[in-house]
Amino acid sequence: MSELESALEQTRRFLSIHDAKGALKVLKPYKKSLKSKNANNVILHQVFAEAYLEDGQLEKAYPLLTRACELDIYGEQGGSEKFFILGQATGGHDGVKLLFQGIENISKKADNTIAQEHVEKIIDGLLTAIEIWMTDLCMEENAESQCEELITKAMEISEGQSPEVWSMLGSIRISQQRYRDACHAFEYSWKFFEIKKQHLEQTINLNQAPCHEEYVQLVQPLLTLSKMCIEMGLYEVSMKILVSIKDIDEDNMESCYLEGFTLYLMSKLELFRQSHPEIHLNADNIYEFNEHFRELPLDLTNESILETIREARLALSISVKLAQNADSNDEFARELLEGSNEVLSEIGGPLDDSELINIRKGDENVALEDKDFEFEEEE
Repeated sequence: MSELESALEQTRRFLSIHDAKGALKVLKPYKKSLKSKNANNVILHQVFAEAYLEDGQLEKAYPLLTRACELDIYGEQGGSEKFFILGQATGGHDGVKLLFQGIENISKKADNTIAQEHVEKIIDGLLTAIEIWMTDLCMEENAESQCEELITKAMEISEGQSPEVWSMLGSIRISQQRYRDACHAFEYSWKFFEIKKQHLEQTINLNQAPCHEEYVQLVQPLLTLSKMCIEMGLYEVSMKILVSIKDIDEDNMESCYLEGFTLYLMSKLELFRQSHPEIHLNADNIYEFNEHFRELPLDLTNESILETIREARLALSISVKLAQNADSNDEFARELLEGSNEVLSEIGGPLDDSELINIRKGDENVALEDKDFEFEEEE
């Protein structure tokens, strides 16, 4: 293996855990060569672009992706992934065209059957195209019909068993104000995510390393699904999703925040039901509850919500600690810190450090010394 090949392999490992800084550090010695001896190296251009995108530097990634696609229009050297990445980054009609170029490249290489890996790439391309139609092109007259056509195609290709496709269908149905159908789609999405997660756990137990990367990559789509379920009032489903995320990444900051926030909403919903027994909340009117939940009073002395509130305080307190330990330049961490503190101010404040430590010590599955919490009781 050459030095460049070794560097590319190491870079991909960093990117698989979303460590853009580590990836760019490995690639740095090869940056100047992009204009000289590696000017026509498709793979290097593509991986450099992926690292820049992971680091949020779209302006640097864009020309590299464009060059890679020009050098390898049919995806014969570096595959068709770059067309999907560039299509998503470009957006608009041009982005959709790039996505379909990638899909066409994959389809042409296949015979009568398409490998599962390629099926998933095609589905990803279709879902990204839908995202573009729902955002950049949402004002186009045929936006809705395009989304319907693409989601139908994705559902057909996935044989109705892709959690990502069901999740996207739910988003489409929300935009159409078909809330019951949206709930149905999100419940199916969770069903198939759970199956996928269990399958990956079984393969990981057989020491199949590539599956571990795919396992970790479940976190983001699960977080997205959890938020959509919260939006639709599917709080119990959201909690199941967040518990499953803990299996993958126990100290995921956003997951801890969403857990606390969901429990907070569940407490308010319980009190609302007690004070308004005549109102039946369902998929069609839960939106109204979610729009006005901050206005609803929260009686912290009500015994029916005491345990739920305590669990919410615990989750949000952990979220605060994780956010405080994050990079000071992490804007998202600051937003979560602000959101966590806002909710905590309404439900009794954060648990103190000694209480958190005792709770962590009481969990036999957690080794406290392995955690990234930088707080201890004063002696």
